[in-house]
Amino acid sequence: MRTLNRLRSSTLLLAALAGTAAGADSSLDGHPAVTQYLMNDAPFVVFGVTPTRLGAASTHLTLSFIATDPLQQVHVFPFVRRTPYDPARLQPHVPCGPRDAGSWDCRIPVAELLRKLQDGEGELGLRIEAHGDLRVRGEHSTVIVTLPVGSSRSTTAAASR
Repeated sequence: MRTLNRLRSSTLLLAALAGTAAGADSSLDGHPAVTQYLMNDAPFVVFGVTPTRLGAASTHLTLSFIATDPLQQVHVFPFVRRTPYDPARLQPHVPCGPRDAGSWDCRIPVAELLRKLQDGEGELGLRIEAHGDLRVRGEHSTVIVTLPVGSSRSTTAAASR
């Protein structure tokens, strides 16, 4: 069974790679977006976000993820901040699950959130909480994805500070 799950996971990952590589404003390594796993005990893998950089006038982004087994809950808490060192105020969650095993996309609205950045420059983040079986305490993953907002010149300068 474990070999079957690995084979299924590999197949799903390759399918997601093919789909995301064809998307506009995406990159196979996700740059300049950054994905950080704080905890990874659910059958859940973040594939990435599209686009990987946002303009101040962006209206949404797409979170792509893989469930290697069924997920009972996937919640995304978006936030914006001026710099990576500023505190992040999480916004109400966007539900992206439950989901069966497979490759999935979830559309995250960002227009209202981006208006909170005073000059349209900064960082948008997603705190993703995924749960496998809710009765099993260990089937929980927490992932943070951050991506720059604004022109490429200004976000590169902010990243070097």
